Formats: sequence, C-alpha cells, structure tokens
Amino acid sequence: MGGMGVIKRSLLAAALIGMVATPASAQWRLPCLIGGYCITFVSPEYAARPVQPLNPAAALAEVNAFRTKNGRGLVVLDARLTKAAAMQSEAQAKRSRIGHYGPDGSRPKDRAARAGYRAKIASENAASGQKSFSDVMQSWAGSAGHRENLLRPQVTAIGVAMAKDLGGRPYWTLVLGAELK
Repeated sequence: MGGMGVIKRSLLAAALIGMVATPASAQWRLPCLIGGYCITFVSPEYAARPVQPLNPAAALAEVNAFRTKNGRGLVVLDARLTKAAAMQSEAQAKRSRIGHYGPDGSRPKDRAARAGYRAKIASENAASGQKSFSDVMQSWAGSAGHRENLLRPQVTAIGVAMAKDLGGRPYWTLVLGAELK
C-alpha cells in the first residue's frame, strides 16, 4: 500500500512540474512503459481545445510523410482497413477505454477480416484524448511500439478512424496492413 502511495505522489509531482515548467500549449509525456501505454499531461489550454475532425486524406499524407522521412515506402488508404479501424474506435468510445481487444475479444487481424481484408499483416495503433490526428502522430512517433508499426516495411495500406465517447473524448485508431496475394 505504501509503495502505491509513493507512485501516485511521484506522478502527481511530475505532472505539476511538467505543467509549470512548460509553455501553455505544450504537452508533457511520461515514457511509454507497459504494453505501449503512455501518460501525457497537458495544459488546461490544450485540454480546452476542440477535437479536430478526422480528415483521412490528410492522415494518409502525414503517415506517408513520416514513413518517407524514415526511409519507408508509401501506403494507400484502404476502405476495408478504415472500416476495421472504425470498429475499434467505436468500441473504445462506447466503453470509454482504450485497448487493442474488441468487446468480443477480437484482434486487429480479426477485424480486418470482418471488413473483407485478407491480412498477411494487420497491426494497430490506438490513442485517446489527443485533439487532432497530427497530435496523435506525434504521440505515436515517440512510442517505440507505435513507431515500429508505422515503419513496418511490409505495410502497404492503412485505415484510420476516430470516434468520441459520450463526454466528447476522442478515440483514434490506425490499422496498418499488408494483404495476402
């Protein structure tokens, strides 16, 4: 019990220091530790900003710019992977909790198959709370597991979606795939 109190106090102190020591628009992030989950502390100004609607074509351009900058090939936007991403974003928003398992225990490859995509590879990046896809990409670029998914050389297509829970919190999902020939 005492150990958990120390952890809680340490996180609170880190959050307060981060909020005071950074500009109002900045985010302060703890390293991603367990299972790719990250904690980001944001300023009140950032928290008050509205969520930007998802523009799939702009998201594709950001993913391709990131991949190109890191020596990887371009990907295309696939409607079936977008449907798989939407399934997961909607499930996360409905339960107000981020995760890679669907309510029925499904994984990214299962959802891709349900959407009609015969995946050789189907990996997934999920995020919650960011105000724009650009902010999400920044978070994923700083997380080893998410970055690895973004830069998989075999990936040829993506699908992207965002859904909000009843409180307006966004749940972002990016499915990256390569189809069986």
